[in-house]
Amino acid sequence: MTNATSHAAANEALRAMMSALDAVSVHLVVLDRDGRCAHVSPRAEALVGGGSQLTLRRSRLQCSKSARAVADCPRTGGPIDVDHDLEPCIGCVTRGQTLGSRTQRCSIAISCAEELSMHLRLTPVARSDQDSLKGAAAVLLIEPVVASRSAELLPEIAIMLTVAEREVATELLSGRRPTEIAQRRQVSVGTIRSQIKRIYAKLEVSGLVEFIAKARR
Repeated sequence: MTNATSHAAANEALRAMMSALDAVSVHLVVLDRDGRCAHVSPRAEALVGGGSQLTLRRSRLQCSKSARAVADCPRTGGPIDVDHDLEPCIGCVTRGQTLGSRTQRCSIAISCAEELSMHLRLTPVARSDQDSLKGAAAVLLIEPVVASRSAELLPEIAIMLTVAEREVATELLSGRRPTEIAQRRQVSVGTIRSQIKRIYAKLEVSGLVEFIAKARR
């Protein structure tokens, strides 16, 4: 297979992946080794195009000046504020830096006073797969968080939770009981109670009152 054919096949594979993910409302960005956006899914492009929290300038993602970015940094062992260019976090992942025996991953929460928040999940692409994906060094998943401001989690709290846990935590902040949350999410009450226990454990709180005091902006 010629280089041109190989690159064409890689581009076609990326386009197919983007289309498939876009069909299920996934906002995805593929980053190259320099941290530039090599491919942006249509949904991610529309989200970034708004510019209220995340913008795209010269093929690089940036946090807008009116927003705040907080990263769950495994190197420091906790949440840290991130510069608006997001380069320290993106660079760690795309350049393949490691933490012990593990390849570096990163989660970033972005929020501002007037808008809803979003979370960025940066995951490196294995070096063995980078050539077949035309130099893609990392994928970035953007997760918009749909929540009213009164029930919005603090970024440094939200970044510690999984997507499902954040949704349950937001429901708790809205005043809903576990039975109501279970009905809304169409799962068992036992599942919700287990998720709530994990949330409390991660936040190191003993109950709902402490959770609300620690988690709500």
